[in-house]
Amino acid sequence: MHYILMDLEWNQPLSHLSAQYRRYGKQLMFDIIQIGAVKLDQNMRMLGSFNQFVQPGLYRKLHPRISRITGILQEDLYTAPGFEDAFRRFMAWCGDDFALITWGCDDSTVFTQNLNYYLNDETQMPPVYDLQRLFGAQTGSGSNRAGLSNAMKHYGISFSAEHPFHCAVDDAYYTALVMQRMQEPEKVLEYRQTPKELVPVKKTKDEQSDDLRFTSIMTAINSKPAQQPNCPVCGKKLTVPEGYAPFRDGVWRALADCPDHGLIFVDLFLGKTLDGKSRVKRRASLSEQQSKAYVKTKHLQWAQKVAAFKETAV
Repeated sequence: MHYILMDLEWNQPLSHLSAQYRRYGKQLMFDIIQIGAVKLDQNMRMLGSFNQFVQPGLYRKLHPRISRITGILQEDLYTAPGFEDAFRRFMAWCGDDFALITWGCDDSTVFTQNLNYYLNDETQMPPVYDLQRLFGAQTGSGSNRAGLSNAMKHYGISFSAEHPFHCAVDDAYYTALVMQRMQEPEKVLEYRQTPKELVPVKKTKDEQSDDLRFTSIMTAINSKPAQQPNCPVCGKKLTVPEGYAPFRDGVWRALADCPDHGLIFVDLFLGKTLDGKSRVKRRASLSEQQSKAYVKTKHLQWAQKVAAFKETAV
């Protein structure tokens, strides 16, 4: 049996408020644009690699942030095969007897959704196993999901410019190096993944709202929920680098950046709970604009706004 260490890169819609996303987002939230993998034998020897760009079939325009992070260009995808052909090529390269392994469950979740969307549920996703969970069990970090770079540091694996991060085949290469250094790596087969349900972003700008326990904005601003808001799409904890400033109509706003979904607006405002009590509400919404220039300008503007507010508050 062979161990296949797989990593994916995927595209997202330019706007989650677009008609295209509103119509198809529930079926396909992300379009896979690169499949990368490394093959190990039972003795953890590296046998080869697989690298395939994939032409997106739904979200054809490459999101600028995705291009910036991955280095993939629109022209890289023009002559690439579609998902169905790319999937067939990948399965042929894997062979007949293999275990598919990823770092975490995001890749298997996105892969499953692409498979269901493009192949109309005609092909079952092969079993996928989670090396990240085995690493957590062996190092005592438990449910704390360690990043791949942290696992590399743990085993003294150095980053190489020849293998840049956020390239699917190179991330798979680093995952393979981690697996080679683990004790009893075959125990990864005890950690089979269950793909998560991908929940589409809401169609309105108010994408996530919750009540905090505070009764005043000024008390809530310095709290952990305000300083570490969650991405409304994936739930990841974020930070607010500039801080909060008055926005409008009693709303205080901060900016945050999700590494996967881009610029987030975080608002605090007073509202009423279901039982009529006054509480601070926190609302996180995904920016419709996600270009690099827009995000950079927005952060610069917000830093100036927060600084000006602090000067007047002294």
